Amino acid sequence: MKKKWYNGNPFINAITKTGRFKILLCLLVALAIFAAFNFDKNDRNIFSGMIYCHTNIVFILMFYAFFLLATLNTCISFYQYDYYLIRLKNKRNVIKKLISLVLQINGILLFIYFIIYLCFNNIAMIDCYEIKPVFSYGINTNSYAIYIMMKFYLFAILFMIINTILFVIVKEGKTAMISVFYLLGFFIIPQPTTGKFSILPWNYYYLLDYKTFKKEVIYFILYLILCIILINILVRIGTKQKRGEAYDN
Repeated sequence: MKKKWYNGNPFINAITKTGRFKILLCLLVALAIFAAFNFDKNDRNIFSGMIYCHTNIVFILMFYAFFLLATLNTCISFYQYDYYLIRLKNKRNVIKKLISLVLQINGILLFIYFIIYLCFNNIAMIDCYEIKPVFSYGINTNSYAIYIMMKFYLFAILFMIINTILFVIVKEGKTAMISVFYLLGFFIIPQPTTGKFSILPWNYYYLLDYKTFKKEVIYFILYLILCIILINILVRIGTKQKRGEAYDN
């Protein structure tokens, strides 16, 4: 039986009602609970815990592996709706629609994750709200925790977008392989001891002293610009493929 094509919320509902999505929700709950209790036992307070968790390699690998699965699940489901793909007419429209769909569904997952994470994190950190200075930055852990989390989740969104475009170009097998190699970089590339500008993406996940907070933010923004340039290059590559390739399963 041929599947219908969907617009807006009905399309999202169709994907979120699948058995695969329910499995993802179970994994998400486990991930959120792990994150809530993933803190330095020698520095037990809510803000230091947030910083520690979002710069911890084990959590980073688990988080990115989960959203790689979530992104691929959405992409695979999307490509099952042949009539909708044909209606989009060209590869650029396919990429735009697929990115939008991935961000919406992953946004739902992130929202659920945050609720669970914050609930359990507050339970784990009852009466542990001490504020401490960060390096010689002139700011405290409460402000720095917000910055670290914003940086972490912004990089995660870029990771989702890049994987979505790669899916359109090379499909799920090679996309998964490329992402796995990316995550293996945390084991292959040596962790730097001091903060400085680098084109290596792994360096921006570690907790490093850049001497000043302003310098750290500037380096982060510069690297963010490089990521946006990479995304635009991938979009150009994707849109130059033959039209028929956009609809191959």
